[in-house]
Amino acid sequence: MEMCAGGEDPRPSRHEAIGERVRALALESGARPADHGFGFMFPALCGPAHRLAPEPRTLKDLARLAAVMAEPGDSPPPPRVRSDGDGDLPAAYTYLVEFLRNDLVWERRAPDEARLGPDAFAPLPSLSGLLNRRSGGLDLDSVYDSPRDPQAVRRMLVGTVSPKQKDCPHGRPPRAGLGNDLPRHPRSSEPARDRAARMSDARNDEHLILGQLHVAFLKAHNALIGSGLSFETARRALRRRFQWMVLFDLLPKLCAPDVLENVMAEGPRRWRVERPTALFMPVELSAAALVLAPSMRRPSYDYNGNFRHVEHSALATRSVFAAGRDGPESLPEHHVISWDGFLPLAADAPQRARRLDTLIAGAPESAEALATHHLLRGFRLGLPTGQALARHLGLRPLKDDTLLAALPDHQRVAALPFCEATPLWFYILAEAGDPEGPAGRHLGPVGSRIVAEALWTLALHSDASILSPGTVPDVARFSLSDLILLAAEEDGRKL
Repeated sequence: MEMCAGGEDPRPSRHEAIGERVRALALESGARPADHGFGFMFPALCGPAHRLAPEPRTLKDLARLAAVMAEPGDSPPPPRVRSDGDGDLPAAYTYLVEFLRNDLVWERRAPDEARLGPDAFAPLPSLSGLLNRRSGGLDLDSVYDSPRDPQAVRRMLVGTVSPKQKDCPHGRPPRAGLGNDLPRHPRSSEPARDRAARMSDARNDEHLILGQLHVAFLKAHNALIGSGLSFETARRALRRRFQWMVLFDLLPKLCAPDVLENVMAEGPRRWRVERPTALFMPVELSAAALVLAPSMRRPSYDYNGNFRHVEHSALATRSVFAAGRDGPESLPEHHVISWDGFLPLAADAPQRARRLDTLIAGAPESAEALATHHLLRGFRLGLPTGQALARHLGLRPLKDDTLLAALPDHQRVAALPFCEATPLWFYILAEAGDPEGPAGRHLGPVGSRIVAEALWTLALHSDASILSPGTVPDVARFSLSDLILLAAEEDGRKL
């Protein structure tokens, strides 16, 4: 991994020229940081003929389908024991996908859309009432929407961990420093503010693994500052590394090789945006094709030396701070993640993400609630069905017997009403899990086309884009493992 050279600050881009204080005030008031919101990647499929039927029966059928998406079984195997549902990706990529989606999309409804009436679950007449509070680009908007260190304003503020409990055998993982928490507000009588992360969007603080990944980005910026870069240069360098990570590390792990090769060589065939002012967030991506973390999540993890075979839900951040006045001021040091268990950073093989399919691991009630949310969300947005989109792309769709054959036995009865018109999110997962196709290793042709074209286009129009003509990359490669190693350099300076 190479560090980019220092030098004079690059000239701020159009987005960066907006004052930081103005941006913070705009976000607090609910304004969007860009001039666009959401739209359809495939506008020709917006009509009723290409959607699920807006009938009460459809909602009941969606609820039945959600109920069977929970993975059956009472006791999950230990995280390091390979089981039938495991894929090949290191487990950390589950949370990179979730981090990426949170960084691209932070939805806000216009005031009139917030008041849902009796037709709350009828498809929206348009997407104009949905506003994206994120920039919509691969520019680490969620990271740089955090406070800077007041003692050294070129650096991002990182929180200090609290001492471990006396009865806990292990403290921080080896070589981990004290700066390994998100910056937090102090104790407060207001539950929503009590030791909450100091960021306008709290989603990355909902789960320990996701929060620790966010901390890694903050520390990576500070490591670049430690190499002698200015704030603007370090921000641009980290944004470009993030784009490289998404395009050349994550996408090859998610997309079908032939689709990705075609997009990288020739650019998008279906979604071309020539001007940044015409850019929007495709709902086919945000509400379907990039909603992959629920399928990839393990039911339990070996989180570090203290917490092994721990249920995913037990790693919710709120459980760490639930002790009220007697609880810690910040993340206790024995809750710092051991990345060796999630990425190939040591001799032992890391835990694996679950393969991509229509099953969601974990407590059945939680899995069903999550599936219900995403299925109803796709219906509410008026997403095209998987078959309509496949035909539009010139592909032979999964339908009837071929769709049912791609599903586990216990899902087939609930899927019968959707054999010819399948919710897009479910279709993309079924296509990925098809034993006659990708078999869970990566997305199928429909999901791959949406993800590859959308992320390529969003990267092209991002600040400091590595796809801009004439751009000279300042790194030869940058993977998720490289991010963690770069963040660890900051730990080395603080030890």
